[in-house]
Order: sequence, then C-alpha cells, then structure tokens
Amino acid sequence: MDVAETPLAVLPQRAQPRGVEAWLPVRWEVAGYILLMAVALAMRLWDLGSRAMHHDESLHAVYSWYLYSGRGYHHDPMMHGPFQFHMNTLVFFLFGDTDFTARLGYALFGTALVGLPWFLRRHLGRAGALATAFLLAFSPTLLYFSRFARNDILMAVWTLGLVIAIWRYLDERRATYLYILAALLALAFATKETAYLAVVVLGAFLFFLALEDIKGFLMGRRRLSQFGPAGTLLIVIGSLALPLFAPLVSLAQGKLGIVLANPDFTKGAIGLPQGAGWYVAVAMMAAMLLLSVVVGLLWNWRRWLVLATVFYGIWVVLYTTEFTNPFGVVSGMWQSMGYWIAQQEVRRGGQPWYYYFVIGWNYEFLPLLLGIVAGVYYALRGSLFARFLVFWAVVNFALYTWAGEKMPWLLVHVTLPFILLGGKALGALIEAVPWTVAWRRSALLGAALVPLLMIVFFRVVFLSPHKSLAGFLSLWGWLLVIAALVIAIVLFVRRVGWRGGWALVSLGGVAMLVLLTVRAGWIATYRNGDVPKEMLVYTQSSPDIPRIARQVRELAQASADREAINIVVDGDDGFAWPWVWYLRDFTAVGYPGLAAVSPGQFANTKVVLANAGNLGAVRDVLGQGFVEGGLYYHRWWFPETYRDVTPSKFWRGLRDRGVWRKAMDYWLYRKLGTPLGHVDAYAFYATDLARLSRPGP
Repeated sequence: MDVAETPLAVLPQRAQPRGVEAWLPVRWEVAGYILLMAVALAMRLWDLGSRAMHHDESLHAVYSWYLYSGRGYHHDPMMHGPFQFHMNTLVFFLFGDTDFTARLGYALFGTALVGLPWFLRRHLGRAGALATAFLLAFSPTLLYFSRFARNDILMAVWTLGLVIAIWRYLDERRATYLYILAALLALAFATKETAYLAVVVLGAFLFFLALEDIKGFLMGRRRLSQFGPAGTLLIVIGSLALPLFAPLVSLAQGKLGIVLANPDFTKGAIGLPQGAGWYVAVAMMAAMLLLSVVVGLLWNWRRWLVLATVFYGIWVVLYTTEFTNPFGVVSGMWQSMGYWIAQQEVRRGGQPWYYYFVIGWNYEFLPLLLGIVAGVYYALRGSLFARFLVFWAVVNFALYTWAGEKMPWLLVHVTLPFILLGGKALGALIEAVPWTVAWRRSALLGAALVPLLMIVFFRVVFLSPHKSLAGFLSLWGWLLVIAALVIAIVLFVRRVGWRGGWALVSLGGVAMLVLLTVRAGWIATYRNGDVPKEMLVYTQSSPDIPRIARQVRELAQASADREAINIVVDGDDGFAWPWVWYLRDFTAVGYPGLAAVSPGQFANTKVVLANAGNLGAVRDVLGQGFVEGGLYYHRWWFPETYRDVTPSKFWRGLRDRGVWRKAMDYWLYRKLGTPLGHVDAYAFYATDLARLSRPGP
C-alpha cells in the first residue's frame, strides 16, 4: 500500500504550533523586521541635514572631504580610527558632499543595527529578538546618534556583530564565523578605541568559559589545538588583538622614567613615545606581534594565517589610507591607545561618576528598568547566553563609569547590552501570556492597570504642596487611588494566574514606557536636535551657524567674487569649527586669531565672523567700512547643575516633593531652571556687500 492509500490515522501528524509559534508565523516575523527597518530608516533619514553641524561632526566631515577631494588623510587618534573617513569619502563620491550626506553613512549603519537581532533568535527567542529590534529602532540615544556624524553608532554595529559571530560559532563550530570575527575585529579597531573595551569584556567572558582549557594548557595536559570552542575564540581574538595592546606599558612610564605616551602637545604628538621611549615601544610591539604569531601557529597554522590575513589586510589598508601613509601602522598600533592613555587624566567633559545614571534615566529608562529586573533574575536562573548579557551590561557599565572621559555619545555603548537584555526579558513576558480568546477579553483591563497607576503617580508628584485642608485631602485622595489600583492589580493577577497575570500587567507598564520612550526620542531628535535642552546635545553649534552660512553664500553669489570672496573667521577658542565645513567651497577664507588685529589685516575682506571676546578690537579696526550683522550664538550647552549632587543632597531630595516635581518637569517637558550656557560671536559685512542684500541680525 503506497502513501496515497495509507489511512490518515496511520500517517505521522504534524505537531500543532505552541507558544510563540502559534501566533507569530515566520513570514510575519520576517515582515516585522522589514517593517521595523523601514521605519528606522525613515526616522534616521528624515530631515537629516537640517541640524547645525556639531564641532566634532564638522571635523569628521571636513577630513573626509579632504580625502574625497584628493588632499589625502593621515590617521589622527584625536578623531579616532580611519574607517569613518573612508566611509564618508565613498558616500561623497556617490552622492556629493552636503550636510545630509555627511551623516548618511551613520544613518544607514543605525538602520542595519535594527536588523541584527535576527541572527540571535536562537538565544533571544523569536519574540525577544523582535522586541530587541524594536528597542534598537526607537531608542532615543541610538536614534539621535544614528543621525550624528560620530563613529559610536558604527561601533555599535561592529560590537553586536562580534557578539553574533561568537555565539554562532559556539553553536555551530563553523570556521566561517571565525573569519567574520576577524574582519569585524579589524573594522572595530579601525573605527574607534572603544574596541579595546569591547575586546576586554568579550575576552573576559570567553576566559571564564575556557578556564578548563587554560588550566589544562598551563599544566601541560592540553595543547592549544585541543581547545574547545570558547578557548578557540579566545585564542583568535587574543592573538589578533594582542599587538594592539602593547601601549599598555605606557601606564608605567612614570616609574620607568621614559616617555611612552606623550601627554603634552607642546612637546610633540600626543600618545607617541619620545627619546628612549621609542626603543621600548618598538620592542614591545615586536614582542607582542611575535607572541601572537607563535600562539596562532601553535593553535592551527593554516587557519590562523588566513585569519591574520583577513584582520591585517583590512586594518593595514585603512590605517595607511591605501598604503599612502606607511606611518599609519605605527600610529594605529601605538598612538591609538597611547593617545587615550595620555588623555585619561585629562578627564574631558569633567562628568561625575554617576553621569550615566543621570543621562541614562532620562533617555533609556525602558531598557535600564527591564535590564535591571531581568539581570537579577537571569543571574540566578538564566541560560548561559542570558548570563552573558548580564555580564556584558554590568561590566560595560562599570568600565565606562571608570573611564576618565564621559560623553553623551558613549551612552550608545552603555545602552546596547541593556537593550539586548531588556529585549530578551520583554520577549519572555510576551511569551508568558497565553494569547487565547478568553484571555484577550480581560487583557485590556489588566494591561491598563499599570499605565493608570503611573498616570496617577505623575499626578501626585505634580500636586502643589498646599497647607490647607483641601490640599491635604486632595493629596490623600490620590494616594487612596494609588492604593486601590495596587489592590486591583493584585486581585487581577490572582484571578487570571500569577505567571500570565504578572506578565500582562508588566506589558501594560512597558507599553506606557514605550510611548514615553518614543516621545523622548522624537523631541530630542527632531525638536531639540541642536538645542541643548537635551543632555544628549553636548556643547552644540547653534542654529545661527547654518543660517549665517546661507546668508554668506547668498551674498557671495550676488557679488562679482562668488566663491573667491574674502572671508575672515576668528580662530580663537576653536571658533574655526564648524565654519571650516560650512565655508569649504570658498577659496579665500582665513582663520587667524583676532585677539590682536592690525588695520591692514582686513584689506579686501568682505565678511568677518568674530569671537565676541574680541569684539572691541575688531570693531575699532573695521571702522565705517563694515555693517554689523548682529550677535549670534556660536556654541551653547546644557547647564550641568547635577554635577554638585552629593549623597546627602540625593537622600534629602528623595524626601522632597519639590525636587521630584523639578525632576519630572525636566523628564517629561525638558523644563530647565537654569539658562543655557553659550559663547557668542558677531558677523560683519563689508558695506558694498551688505547693499546687495542686507543680512538680518
């Protein structure tokens, strides 16, 4: 009897889908990723070029433009690795050089980041991976810095790619993932020095996994070639990255009495050795390189040579700018880390140790809350991958808190592991709810209880502290409402079941926080993108800069000189930036310091942009031949009143509803009690130029 004649009861029956598979078919899952990436792309591209170019953005854009226009590029660790300059050069070649295209590559990387959780579905869970992609798409920090010409969003892609390659290799043991790992490692080191921290975190976790292999090797019972998958990954990452860690010896330069990482720019390039320090530096690099080769060859010489070719092929090409700058090998291998070792004591930004707690709770409250709660649970009862996420989040947070430089863009690196941890937890909550017809009838009620509780809590915080009887009764009335809602939540959970009930009410709270997250990201990115009411906006060029740049271009086009018009920009206090970017097409622009000027200095000059601190000297020299275009903000910044918080002030604030109200005013409405800080400048236009089209103030 053939299969066609076999009774139906005899044929093997396909198992009915259970859990998430019952309500999330793969085709809808794929559609979810496509939709999220499309939305992420739209959010990252919309109005991308309108915001004023930040000082750092203009540096990265200008040096990319130099490379694009044939002036070349030499690696300088002050602007981090060379990858972003090569990326921007390609974008400029394809689409031209504009404010939009200067940020385009970063926006595309930010979009690609949203799709990467697909490759971790086995460990995050299908619902968890999709939830992670959602959090990546709408994270205020990742959204803002996906539209910002700094390399932190690029590093987020490389770092998550490294995590994916590591876990796919642990699962499948395929050599392909080792080659991908080598390429991603090279790209990470060629992008930003935060790659060192990423390697330390990932390497530490692999070290713990490979302890048995390491002990066996040290005791002579196991060869490197016999290491398991975790040990293999540790060997690959360690042997490829080891030479780049050679500058760590600079930490002992004081005791050695030689300069291995010069901290004083007046004595030479920051981060490079001096004098006898060069002999030590060269010896250390050679020793580390030799050790890495020996380890790699003892492990698996054929495979390691291919991995080293992939790694150094990418790394050398980028650091030498396609072999036009051979010294890039030295600056990349030594100065990259040496520069930041020298800068560690400078502590740029001057932020307190609790900085990431403050800025994190204002933007990434959703993944932080989910991550903290899930982290406690997963640390005790989680899978190996879940515990890795806990380890990554905690150690990463500690390292960036310890680091001397704390900046808003570094929140990208702090946030990323918490988003994965929170996304996995959110997926578990979704899967814990039995999405049956009976449940759907009560789901709306259960899911609404926590948002109602949050709304009432906000109402209590904003209540004015009246001493009258009416005010007293009003406060206690709302407190009774809160108590009633808490009781209702407990009763609801008892009625529908503890596991599913708590999952449902938790999802209601998450939904409320999602709305607040989307709102926070929208306001920071599109309303206050270059206005430092946001903590994400750090010492930002004001919107006056692009406005005046447009005026200058319009006046130049109306004049006979056009791009040859003579422009003087005050170079004091870093005022040349971002003007170097905005005035890149003009051929007669100078950036002298104007603290001391002479009458002949402005001969044939048509436009002067002067630091307000030098206004008196400039105004006296210009005389009657110029029209004053008015004062404008050059840079402005967030008033960092949180810097003086002490433990005693913090605990007093917890008991003071007025402090809570001020904090909530900022959290919800970005209301500041202190004016924005700013430094000013003045624009002057030659009288004959001003007559063509009188610029406004």
